[in-house]
Amino acid sequence: VMLIGIYVNYETSYDKFFKDNERIFRVALHRVYPTMTKDFGTSSIMVAPTLKANYPQVEESTRLMRLFFQNEINVTVSDSTEGREKNFAETRFLFADSLFFNVFSHEFLYGNPKTALDQPESIVISRSTALRYFGEENVVGKTIEAGSPLRISVVIQDVPDNSHIHFDLLGSLSSLNFLNNAISSNNWTNPWVYTYIKLKSADDEKALGGQMDQMVDTYGSASISQSNGQDWKNNGHAYEYYLQPLKSIHLESQLDVEVEPNSNTVYIYVLTVIALFILFISSINFINLSIARSTERAKEVGIRKVMGSYKSHLINQFLVEALFVCTLSAVLAFVLLYVSIPTFNDLLGTHLSFTAFANPVTVIGIIAVVLITGLLSGLYPAFMISSMKPTQVLKGSFKSSEKGIWLRNVLITFQFLISIVMISGSVIASQQMSFLQTKDLGFKKDDVLLVKQTFNLSTSFNAFKNELSQISGIENVGNATVVPGMFHGSNVFTVNHPDIPDVRVNTATIDDDYLNAIGMELVEGRGFRPEFNDSLSIVINEAARDAMGVDEAVGYKFGGGGNSPDTSPEYTIIGVVKDFNYYSLHSQVSPYVMFNMSDGNNGNIGVVRLSGQYSGDILSGIEDIWRENSEEEFSFSFLDQDLQRQYEADQKTTILFDIFTYIAIIMSCTGLFGLATYIVNQRSKEMSIRKVLGASLGHILTVFSREFVFLIGVTFVIGVPLAYFSLSSWLENFAYHINIGVLAFLLAGVVTTLLVIITVSYQVLKIARVNPVKLLRSE
Repeated sequence: VMLIGIYVNYETSYDKFFKDNERIFRVALHRVYPTMTKDFGTSSIMVAPTLKANYPQVEESTRLMRLFFQNEINVTVSDSTEGREKNFAETRFLFADSLFFNVFSHEFLYGNPKTALDQPESIVISRSTALRYFGEENVVGKTIEAGSPLRISVVIQDVPDNSHIHFDLLGSLSSLNFLNNAISSNNWTNPWVYTYIKLKSADDEKALGGQMDQMVDTYGSASISQSNGQDWKNNGHAYEYYLQPLKSIHLESQLDVEVEPNSNTVYIYVLTVIALFILFISSINFINLSIARSTERAKEVGIRKVMGSYKSHLINQFLVEALFVCTLSAVLAFVLLYVSIPTFNDLLGTHLSFTAFANPVTVIGIIAVVLITGLLSGLYPAFMISSMKPTQVLKGSFKSSEKGIWLRNVLITFQFLISIVMISGSVIASQQMSFLQTKDLGFKKDDVLLVKQTFNLSTSFNAFKNELSQISGIENVGNATVVPGMFHGSNVFTVNHPDIPDVRVNTATIDDDYLNAIGMELVEGRGFRPEFNDSLSIVINEAARDAMGVDEAVGYKFGGGGNSPDTSPEYTIIGVVKDFNYYSLHSQVSPYVMFNMSDGNNGNIGVVRLSGQYSGDILSGIEDIWRENSEEEFSFSFLDQDLQRQYEADQKTTILFDIFTYIAIIMSCTGLFGLATYIVNQRSKEMSIRKVLGASLGHILTVFSREFVFLIGVTFVIGVPLAYFSLSSWLENFAYHINIGVLAFLLAGVVTTLLVIITVSYQVLKIARVNPVKLLRSE
């Protein structure tokens, strides 16, 4: 429970280390299109200055950006000590405006934070990055190369793990010319940046949220009219901005275009419930065993009462005993926790620390849990045992307490219920994770090597591509601006037909060999070919064709995209590919358009299709060819591994669920083992008499097991609907998921029944091996 508590505390602590975090909000966009709606974590670059200048509730505003189509940025550092240049491929390179540190409080080590990002050539780096580049911390004034010379203005402490914004390098937003152009043209249509604001008071959130409904109409209508036409509202377009509290983003925000993949609050609820289940199972075990041992302590209670003990004295004694056991358990739990945290971190990739308990509030909370658990676990046994009448106890008539048996059965039933729900949940979660890994995504993800930053090859890409094609084990080489699993840009296009509405599509630019290299299937028309002039041709997916509302899309034209729809060229549809999941299976497939890469240009990603029998040396061969054509660092990944990272949060939760399911099962069996020992011992003489009268071992096992099996049956009837509805709710987080079958529930029922039978049988067999005469003689 404490281990889950540390994890839940870590997940719910995101971004709370920022000063005034309760007053910081992100501005998100609800974008309405003629045929669909989308929610973006990004917003127009004009939103931040507009809010700051015109809304008195806003104390400060800032803009953050990541280069959406460039997952890695090459950084070159001149090492004066070694007399050579060092190259780094950076994946945590963000950009912000000069007001960023007015909203987000970071720990500054060197440099002036007030002027950190004032100049286009300024850059802020983290302490670990400074050590990695130069081997020292104070590197203010030194220069690095990232497309252009950048001067280090500030060194900050590394961004804490529990933040939804991580960066090793933070460049100045003013260095991005396309954003400067968007600002000068008052562009309200492109959601390119993340906008954060700090309110003067957290109570201003509601008032500002109500006023933001008119912001676009007042300040952005003219800009939007240029892109979507004067009648854009009546044509089905809308730009609705709303606020997201900073501290809720990590767990509650699942929008398009997040800064980083977020977790899900559902998983926190699940783990919290599991922790309560485990604690409850422990309490049930304690109560059951206390009740089971009540007859053993009955004579003690009777004699104490005869000797003059008050009921209150007996209650206090049993409660103190329960609290002592619970306190001892907590001490042992601390030891186990200290030992297990490193393994837990390795398993889940987290950075949990035992120092989380070095907090007065946490210590008080743990003491409270220990006291409450001890009191609740010991309360009923204490009252029940202390209420025994000395005359009944000393005559031995207490052994058949109906209340004790009834409560014991209720608690056992609840324990079985938890086991069945958790076992079936573990099976369903594992099946869903397996489904995510094996589902046909509409392309062949296996044996695909992605070569990063191929745009650096420029005109030598074709030579690089041709040399790769000569390597044994490489079947095909394509090129694209983006591949499945990466961020995709989008646009709204008009179809040249009066009855077909505008279509919003995600876009990519690919070369002639990409479709074959990635393994996509054409269902209509053709793909791009070098013998055709396909510069104004496009290939779409089935979802785009469905959005058009036609059976055959080849021949239709798309036009009107971009910020100048009247002058944008028209593109002819030449092919339709089978729908493919270019985002995770949490999302439905959306309309998609692929443009043809013009001669002399190349995209960010080289797509290398490997044969199933490729050797491990093939990577070194590809790297050698890369170095012949480029001075940049060779960077690569495998497509299937990249796609798998989309489900990291789901996999972590599944692993946790499995671990704690096993723990819950073991604890249930432990409690059942003790209870079965007591029951069999209590009925040992009955067993002996049955043996003397000729009962077989199988008959005796049946007699002693049927009560438990009956309770499992009752639990199964209650537990299956409960588990079904809970798991159905979880699966709704995925646009594509398995159908819940009966196998998981049958398996849970069978496993629980077998565990009961094995446990009870062990105890019965142990007693059955004793000579009946010996047991009966003791009477």
